[in-house]
Amino acid sequence: MHPDLTLRIAGESGEGVITIGETLCKIAAREGLHIVTFRTFPAEIKGGACMIQVRLSEKNISYHGERVDFLVCLNQDALDENLPDLKDHGVLLCEAECDLPEERLGRTVYKVPFDRIATREIGSRISKNIVVLGTLSHILSLPKKRIEGFITEKFARKGKAVLDHNMDALERGFDFAERNLGKKDPYKFPKGNEQKMLLMTGNEAIALGATASGMRYFFGYPITPASEIMEWLAVHLPKVGGVVLQTEDEISAICSVAGASWAGGRSMTSTSGPGLSLMSETIGLLSMAEIPAVIVDSQRGGPSTGMPTKTELSDLFLALYGSHGDATRVVMAPTSVPDCFRVTALAFDLAEKYQLPVIVLVDQALSARLETVEPRLIKRAPSASRLCAKPRKDAPFARYQLGESDVSPVALPGTVGGEHMVTGMEHDEKGNFACDEETHTAMTVKRFRKLSTIEGDPLTHELCSHFGDEEAEIGIVSWGSSAGPVEEAVSIANNLGIPVQAIIPKILNPLPHQELKAFFGKVKRVIVPELNFVGQLASLLRSTYRIPTIGLTKVKGVPLEPTEIVKKIVETAETLNVRSMKHYGRAG
Repeated sequence: MHPDLTLRIAGESGEGVITIGETLCKIAAREGLHIVTFRTFPAEIKGGACMIQVRLSEKNISYHGERVDFLVCLNQDALDENLPDLKDHGVLLCEAECDLPEERLGRTVYKVPFDRIATREIGSRISKNIVVLGTLSHILSLPKKRIEGFITEKFARKGKAVLDHNMDALERGFDFAERNLGKKDPYKFPKGNEQKMLLMTGNEAIALGATASGMRYFFGYPITPASEIMEWLAVHLPKVGGVVLQTEDEISAICSVAGASWAGGRSMTSTSGPGLSLMSETIGLLSMAEIPAVIVDSQRGGPSTGMPTKTELSDLFLALYGSHGDATRVVMAPTSVPDCFRVTALAFDLAEKYQLPVIVLVDQALSARLETVEPRLIKRAPSASRLCAKPRKDAPFARYQLGESDVSPVALPGTVGGEHMVTGMEHDEKGNFACDEETHTAMTVKRFRKLSTIEGDPLTHELCSHFGDEEAEIGIVSWGSSAGPVEEAVSIANNLGIPVQAIIPKILNPLPHQELKAFFGKVKRVIVPELNFVGQLASLLRSTYRIPTIGLTKVKGVPLEPTEIVKKIVETAETLNVRSMKHYGRAG
């Protein structure tokens, strides 16, 4: 039995590849195992390469794994593309008609006629994935009753005939494996501790975090890979008295958010890069009018329409600067599925407390990632609210009052004595249009002073992850979903005798200056791995802290791999004479 097992299921979109992986995840979650997944699929509804990788462990993990222990291939194309990622002593389960290379490097191979069993014996090719599940049930010693339970949950509503059909497919896959395959490999499903674990995607965690924070108004337009947020909220937000509205486009969505928030409701939208581009002008309005809002951007390969179903972390500049003029906003970036819950909930607290837009950056890999979450991590109630005024009847209300505080009280619509102007034009304290230099300077300072206050707010403390050797001269700074491979790479390097430490800021505007300055004061080299071409975070760090950085960028539509980062660590160590590169082979 292996305490840590990485499986990959690969095939064609429409073959039920994701269903196989998700079923394995549900079984593992019920067993109390820790899970991290990565899935990739084509932009087409049917056809094209599709893959889900599932890492199961008895211990807490932060990355979906690199090379795999167990590979399942449903066709020849999947085999040809994924076989190089199978470990030398791994296991291959594939369609019987697949041609294998002569060199197997000690791998165990199981060949099963999935197509024949599905089409000839069962009479339905679409049941092929259930046949695969039955086969895996035998080979990995999966709890068969659990699989039957999940199949019942999935198909019972479609009628007895459909349910019986799929149960038959499961049984035939199991029987074939039992009669013909035996057990030739050492792998079994890891043993869990039966701890209760929740299983959710990053998008679901975002939606749940928003709901737990008191958000009750969602406006959005469907766009990959963010649509699942709106889909989840459409089902669940009305249960707590909330409203979900699908608008005609992204501009309508963000303007609706502005209106609902101005009226006093916690409001949000979700989108991807193309939608965030369209929202830029209204983000400026939110900043100028000091209206709270939360915008989630699930990034994908760009620019333009780009690669809708592939991952990239390339919207940082857009999130930081996307609006004309000097428009204030907070930018945050969770690193894991539990983080998606926590950071989204915190985003609402910051938006409400400081009356400004907050952009939460995730990416396709994190949005679609299935991960186990301990129930205690998602218990949350709002901890900050909007500062509301108590206007005097004998004096005009100064909505944008200048004073010691950068946050001025707001009078919600209908508040007696709280009449004021709200506009996208520069304004005086009462909201009246003003374009003199003194007013514009004072109001700009007021709006930007909020960012300095946020940096020192206890709400934002603990928004940095630190790991590695605190005495190391090599440092790594990264962000978003790249935190997982960075953490694994740091562990590998330290085990090789190369001291490395890393810091992952989860708030990117304002940057956590105190933590970053302390970090840069300890290291001699700074590596910045990120999923974009120009090195956006590296550029931000250089311009802010006047430090040299070593870039490591990738735009292949898939996450960074720990070995890619370790290679850069070793190259950097050579310049510091930390150690020789001759032992690096063990890292892969």
